[in-house]
Amino acid sequence: MSMRGILLAGLVLLAGCAEEPVEEAPLRPVRTLVLEADGATGERELPARLEAAANRRMSFRVSGQLEALEVAVGERVTAGQPLARLEADDLRLQRDRARSALAGAEAAAANAEAEWQRARRLYEAGSAPARDLDAARAQRDAALAQRDGARDALALAERQLGFTRLAAPDACRVASRLAEAGENVGAGQPVLVLACGDDLEVRAALSEDLLGELVIGAPLRVRLPLADLTLAGEVAEIGLPVDPRQATWPVRVALPGLTEEQRARLQPGMAAELTLPLGGPGSGIWVPMVAVQQDIDGHFVYVAEPGDDREEESGSRDGSDATGDREATVVRLTVTLGGRHGERLEVLAGLEPGQHLIVAGMSRLHDGMRVRLLDERGAAEASP
Repeated sequence: MSMRGILLAGLVLLAGCAEEPVEEAPLRPVRTLVLEADGATGERELPARLEAAANRRMSFRVSGQLEALEVAVGERVTAGQPLARLEADDLRLQRDRARSALAGAEAAAANAEAEWQRARRLYEAGSAPARDLDAARAQRDAALAQRDGARDALALAERQLGFTRLAAPDACRVASRLAEAGENVGAGQPVLVLACGDDLEVRAALSEDLLGELVIGAPLRVRLPLADLTLAGEVAEIGLPVDPRQATWPVRVALPGLTEEQRARLQPGMAAELTLPLGGPGSGIWVPMVAVQQDIDGHFVYVAEPGDDREEESGSRDGSDATGDREATVVRLTVTLGGRHGERLEVLAGLEPGQHLIVAGMSRLHDGMRVRLLDERGAAEASP
């Protein structure tokens, strides 16, 4: 083989042994949350409802079948106006029977009184012994007692009959109907709810994790979207759970200083939102619980620092790639925790407003790692 052939063969071998360029692995996508200065106080919004401060749950004092509801929801009623009535045929029969029993008892009492008067005259004339007078007196007393008992029975029957009718206690508005004609209702079972008076309040259900944040008299912010109003509220009452299956505490929030113009824009039943301050001004930053991790060195979080010199060298001055996502460097920060409220933790030290807290895509991250910050389009790709 000539020298030229040997050189060509060597060049071919060298070209075959040359290393192929290694493609750079794609950056791991992460989702971040920008910590804002106004979030340092911590707030929680609760759904609530505007109601009349004097709600009356109207019910019958006797059980029976509901014969009629004589008012509609939203209707205004006056004091003494009929609201509802029960089917009362059985109670009317009891009343009529009590009347008949009273008539018989009164006749028997009158006859016993006449017998006693006759026995007394005979005794005074010496024509009858004392035992006849005593017997007549005993019969008269027994008849009078039976008459008085019959009168009480009639009064009770008439009172029971009166309990089959409901009347408005005051000038109110019908808030809701809880039963319909033809249904059987028990004694004390509400069939109507009346909103009485002009005072309004907000009611909500407080979960256990927020119970320690409120005390009687604490100020709250109340927002009523439909009326486009934001009002100052004050905790008036914190009740006890009414259902053991749901550990929620009923809360009543008063609305002091409500003006006539504001009152005219409000109606009971409107949706409301309560804003509860968590921790108060000057407390730590509240972050999602999923963002905080722990190892033998304590609690820590990952933050992303967007942009560096390498991005400028690659021709991307704003740290964005062709898809619009930005690149960033992962920084591990040790944090000091405070309280906990639901799914959020209070960070007392280690974080500052404006930092990009990584909240998704945190598995296999390490300090100094390059990552890609997702926009809303890439949120589904990030998972802890």
